[in-house]
Amino acid sequence: MGGEYVGNGYRIGELAEIAHVSKRTIDYYTNLGLLTAHRSDSNYRYYDKNAVEILHFIEQCKKMHMPLSDIKQLLARKHTAIDTSHSVATHVDEVTRHIQELEQELAHLKPLLDELTNEQRETIMKYVSGRATNLMQTLLLFLG
Repeated sequence: MGGEYVGNGYRIGELAEIAHVSKRTIDYYTNLGLLTAHRSDSNYRYYDKNAVEILHFIEQCKKMHMPLSDIKQLLARKHTAIDTSHSVATHVDEVTRHIQELEQELAHLKPLLDELTNEQRETIMKYVSGRATNLMQTLLLFLG
């Protein structure tokens, strides 16, 4: 049984075993650009230590029924956030701005919601509640 991280990284079989996914899944994610493999001189693919974390992140997002295209965008943002020298305050300001924009959009929707029946409101609240939970879980994964 492999699984030990060595100089070049994990080979695909080792990564699949550690992350509890199939080699085919890793190939698919690599082809989509969700994972990055590096080739050795002997043309073996190697994945770095971050690949295990990325695979777990992808699986968590999939449990929340997120499309792979959205997951790819999240991974790109996470990678950009790590690579840039933006301060925490800059990120907090950006998140705060998005929240304020959402609050404004909700204020515009309030008159429309007032016209709905109680049953229609309950149906909308169930849908929005589920989406809000998914959004919070995604945010926690992204920040984690």
